[in-house]
Amino acid sequence: MKSFSFIAAVAVVISTVAGSAVAADAPVASAGVSAAAGSITATRLNVPELAVSSSRSRADVRAEALEAARNARPTLSMQLDLIAK
Repeated sequence: MKSFSFIAAVAVVISTVAGSAVAADAPVASAGVSAAAGSITATRLNVPELAVSSSRSRADVRAEALEAARNARPTLSMQLDLIAK
């Protein structure tokens, strides 16, 4: 019975030490996160812009997409045609 008491006491001490270590790290982590969030003040990220000047209307693009979908052939069908030739 004494060994069980000793193991239980050691487990309590370890959990207390581990709990205090985690609790001590928590304010540091939140301070680091808030500092990182505060340093990001850019309104635009470093991403290149894509300026597209299109003379086609949305309806034209949609009609072209529908026509392509109607005439589309599955990849396997095209591959079989190429093998047969």
